[in-house]
Amino acid sequence: MTPASHKDTPQNPALASVLENFPEAVARIRELFQQSPDFQSLCEDYRECLATWRHWRQAVSEQAPAYCKIYAELLQELDQEVRQFLEPDEV
Repeated sequence: MTPASHKDTPQNPALASVLENFPEAVARIRELFQQSPDFQSLCEDYRECLATWRHWRQAVSEQAPAYCKIYAELLQELDQEVRQFLEPDEV
C-alpha cells in the first residue's frame, strides 16, 4: 500500500469531513485527495475549522457567539476553496 492510498481511507477524518459536506462529488474528492498534497492540506484545514465551529456552536461562554461567527466565516471560505478544486480545469 502506497502512502497516498493509505491516506485515502474511510478512517481519514480530513477526507471524511469533506466527503460528508460534498456528497455530490465523492469520486472527484477521492481523486483529488489521492493526487494533490494541496487538496489534502485543504481537507485538513476544513476538518479542523468544522470541528472548532461545532465546538463554539455548543459552547456556553460569553465568547462563544463571536467565535462561532468567526469560524462560520472561515468555513465558508474553505468551502469556496474546495469548490474551486472541484471545478473542471479551464483551458
